[in-house]
Amino acid sequence: MFHRFLFCGFLLLLGSSPANAQAPSQQAQELRRQADAKASAGDWAAAIASYDEALRVSPHDLAAEIGLAQAYRGVHNYAEAKQILERARAEHVQSAKPLAALGDLEIELQTYDAAIAHLRASLALAPSDIESRNRLAVAYQAKGDLDSALAQIAKVLARDPKSALAYYTRAKIYSDRNQDAAALPDAMKVVELQPRNARGRLLLGKILLRATQSESSEQTKERCRRAVATLEPLLEMSAEDSEMLFLLSRAYECAGAPEQAQKTLAAFEASSKNDRETKENQTQAKHLVQQANELAMKNDFAGSLDLLQQAIAMDATYGAAYSQLAKLYYSAGDIDKASEAISQALERGPYQPEFLYVQGKIFEKQGKLDEALGAFQRTTVVNPKESDAFFEMGAIYERRGNKELALAAYRKAATLSPDDPEYQRALAALSGHVARP
Repeated sequence: MFHRFLFCGFLLLLGSSPANAQAPSQQAQELRRQADAKASAGDWAAAIASYDEALRVSPHDLAAEIGLAQAYRGVHNYAEAKQILERARAEHVQSAKPLAALGDLEIELQTYDAAIAHLRASLALAPSDIESRNRLAVAYQAKGDLDSALAQIAKVLARDPKSALAYYTRAKIYSDRNQDAAALPDAMKVVELQPRNARGRLLLGKILLRATQSESSEQTKERCRRAVATLEPLLEMSAEDSEMLFLLSRAYECAGAPEQAQKTLAAFEASSKNDRETKENQTQAKHLVQQANELAMKNDFAGSLDLLQQAIAMDATYGAAYSQLAKLYYSAGDIDKASEAISQALERGPYQPEFLYVQGKIFEKQGKLDEALGAFQRTTVVNPKESDAFFEMGAIYERRGNKELALAAYRKAATLSPDDPEYQRALAALSGHVARP
């Protein structure tokens, strides 16, 4: 019953033409500007569509290619982002920008050797790029090559003595080596440059709380008071951060404020307990959804429903539980409950292609073909490899008598999944019909 819930995508921009007679470069620039604005607003699906259209008008527009890759990162489609950047690198061999973007992506994916290779290649083309050099230092640090990281940081600070990231990375390296005398001025510089940098304040607080040799009791208290002054602003930024609360409780204690220390320690223990329970509940909820899916495949509706309700009770933020619940209600014919469940899933993951596809199926069942088509198109925007969504789009176009668009959608589905017999049958049937006079 769940066979067609394998999820798919890509927006068809078929037969579109510009409404005005702008020159291609002008039109691409305007589309890119619109896409940039949508990306800045976090409207990733709309941004992807606009960048795609810009690239249709101007296929080798580097800024649009990098923007499109960033937008795909926004919807967590890293494979598509990497593919676009690799293509941009091949098209623009003298530009450092695709390499820098690839390096940044590899850091996010924690593939540090690849990040280092891309960033070094980028810096060979643009040695004065401070941002890429900072990223290279971060990649070296994450890999554990600390001497190389420090060498890159020195080059950054020689060009930009106000680089907070460089100071933070170096302070972290020195702190991890227990070289607090070297770490302290760098950590202080981070907070001076970026007073609301929470990670910088935590690091500075941690360094200040380490005892030093030949220190008088008054000097210790003064150091701890500085730690309190450093950490207290974080109460407004992240009042339930357990690491911050632990450090602040220690700072109060050694600064001679035992009542505040006890109160903060109690808050730390409560926060730590909550963090631990939340992680345990999240893990358990994922297991329950997997088990619910297995029962659904065996047509055990009641058993699957019970497990999903348990999963939601444990972790109400887990969108996949609501999506699975929507599929369950859909298969049982309770479309209203299915619609409510998928709306809950999309509130938690608005760019999950699976959720968008399920929403399209529900709209289709309700006879809301415009809404269904929109949901399937959004599915394909965030993941251009989702073949089922193309197939469903083709079916809607065919029902509406728009055979050319239906044929294009079926072809795309069959190209993405050539072994699917249903796609091939639909394509063959419609191709024969279209070919007849």
